[in-house]
Amino acid sequence: MLSERFAGITRPVRKALVGLWLSRHATRSVFWLPVVGNFRSRIIRKPGARLEISRRLYLGDAATHVGFVARGMSPIVELQRDSTLVIEGGVRLGDGGKILVGPGARVTVGDDTHFDGDSSVIAAVNVSIGTGCAIAWEVLIMDTDFHRVDGRPASDAAVQIGNRVWVGVGAKILKGVTVGDGAVIAAGAIVTRDVPAGALAAGNPAKVIREGITWD
Repeated sequence: MLSERFAGITRPVRKALVGLWLSRHATRSVFWLPVVGNFRSRIIRKPGARLEISRRLYLGDAATHVGFVARGMSPIVELQRDSTLVIEGGVRLGDGGKILVGPGARVTVGDDTHFDGDSSVIAAVNVSIGTGCAIAWEVLIMDTDFHRVDGRPASDAAVQIGNRVWVGVGAKILKGVTVGDGAVIAAGAIVTRDVPAGALAAGNPAKVIREGITWD
């Protein structure tokens, strides 16, 4: 195990070595450390998959002001054949977080977006998340329903989340949804329809309950 191998090395050196190990998956030179993380961090990249990072992807160790939400759980990035994950700047995926990109699919995440512990992005076709977004813990963003119903094939539809969107704890954003810039998705909401820019959506299924909202 990597953790056992480097247990006696000082923390900065350990982090650098782990960063080099993880960064081998990125298209950018490993010496820039495009990926940094803890010993639990995992990147699985199948043939033809690309991990494109313009600045840095941080895996794990994302604490809230009250402490760690998912301490000890592995942050995982899994890229299937010919898939692409694009990190446009600096992005953090907290402990227990998952980004799973299916064969030939694409996920794009903008600068200064962070995912709290145990949140998941699952893409069968395309998921795009803008800059400055706050994705709370146990959020699910998914562009597919996986299963056949009444003999009909599984349905996939791209998800697009704008800039500076706040997604509350336990919310789910499902296939085909577009969320506009500055919108807020309330905790526990199940989003199956588009949410306009600057709107607050809540409920199951989620509905717009307020417009012209601002958040810090």
